[in-house]
Amino acid sequence: MKFKDEYHQTLFWVIMQKMTHDDSYHKAIAYLIALDDVCRNHIEEIYDFKKRCIMPDCLKKSLQTGTSMKTTRLAFNLFTGHLNWCPDYMKAECTPENIFRSEYALYYWESIKLRYPEYIAE
Repeated sequence: MKFKDEYHQTLFWVIMQKMTHDDSYHKAIAYLIALDDVCRNHIEEIYDFKKRCIMPDCLKKSLQTGTSMKTTRLAFNLFTGHLNWCPDYMKAECTPENIFRSEYALYYWESIKLRYPEYIAE
């Protein structure tokens, strides 16, 4: 698994411990939240640890940047496996074409490998 830096790696494991679930859904979202500075600083607004669910309303908040929006959208896609959380007006922004136009594309690919390890042979 490739990490952006040591803090990304450390925070990934901290988030995983807090999630208390060691499955591919949680690994993917923890990896992505730990990747982006905005997501790191607003973890509690992106993922509800008590209810174990995503918080789509965070995408409407001014805290989001262009990159953190892409990171959050991909995290939600990988966590849920669908776009039911996403309002119709936002669905075009949730496509790979829009999400992967990012400096984090390499790390986004890592999150997909975490989510779908059974399909990725290295």
